[in-house]
This record gives sequence, C-alpha cells and structure tokens, in this order.
Amino acid sequence: MPAYKLMYFDTKGRAEVIRLAFVVAGQSFEDKRFPMEEWQTVKPTIPQKQLPCLQVDGRLIPQSGAIMRYVAREFGLYGDNNDENTRVDVIIGTAEDFLKSAIAIHYEKDETKKAELKKDLEENKLPQFFSLLEDILKENNDGDGFFVGKKISLADILIYDITDQVGATAKLPAFPPKLGGLIERVKNYPKIKEYLAKRGK
Repeated sequence: MPAYKLMYFDTKGRAEVIRLAFVVAGQSFEDKRFPMEEWQTVKPTIPQKQLPCLQVDGRLIPQSGAIMRYVAREFGLYGDNNDENTRVDVIIGTAEDFLKSAIAIHYEKDETKKAELKKDLEENKLPQFFSLLEDILKENNDGDGFFVGKKISLADILIYDITDQVGATAKLPAFPPKLGGLIERVKNYPKIKEYLAKRGK
C-alpha cells in the first residue's frame, strides 16, 4: 500500500474534500499543514508551486481537482461504471460553476462590492445551486440515497464540504427536502461523524 501525504495549509480550503475522501475510504494519510513561513521555503520544490499537493510514495500530484478525483478513483468513490463516473463529473462541474461566485467574494477588496456579491450569493446563487442539486439528486432513487448509485461517493462528500465551508461565511437558505436529507446522511456517515467530532470548528 502506498504512503499518502497531503500537503496544504492549516485550514479547510481546497484540501478538506480530499481529507474527507481519505476518511470515508478508511485510508490513513499524513495531513501535512504548512505554516506560511515554512511554505515559502518548500514552495520551489512543489509542482506548479501551489497547494494542495498529494505525495504518493515519491510521486507528487498537484491540482486539487486532479487529487480529489485520483483519491476517489483509487478507493471506489467515483461510481461503479462510466455512467456513474460521468454523473459524479456533472456534479463536480455544477459545483465548480457555483464556486466561482463564492470565491469572488473572498478576493474582492472593495467592501461595498463585496457586500453586493455576498447578498447576490445568499439571495440568488445559493438558491439556484441548491435547486439544481435537488433536481440531480432526485434522479437517483428519488433523492432518498446518494447522488450516485447506492453508496456515498465524491459527489456527496464535495457537496457536503461546500455547504459546510460556505455556511461558515454566508447565510445558507433552507435546503430543499431531498438535499437536506443528503447533507444529514453525509454528516452522520460514521467515519465522517467521527472525523468531524475530532476536527471541531
């Protein structure tokens, strides 16, 4: 079994969905969190000079999207056939479209513009995103299980993580019923529940 080392900063950010995927898989990994001063020293040795980066034995894999897909494929969290793989990809793409709006707020320097973007996120972008997810979820087992097949996948983990992180800085609208049920199932998935209890805030 390879040794896995996930490198990021001491925050959730783009690494948390990868951490959660390892947790669901029951796979141990080194969760290396760089303080900024140490990162500046290490940065020249990391592909593309950015984090997260996953070390698999001696090989380094950059790009958060590539890493989360790698881990999901490696541990059976990417669906069981091409149709299910594609369904996971559709949900990842839907999430990436939404995240552009959420991330724009973080980088906006003008406080007035930032407030306008946050208001639009809370009143328009989040409800639209949740509505899309609700429709996708209901296509599988009428929304009473997971996004893909009959077991938890990267799609479920990703959507839970996004709602968790966005909810820390913005007011979330009420979840549509099926999506709300999914979020609770993921949050209470035994390995995730144990991890969250240790992680705290």
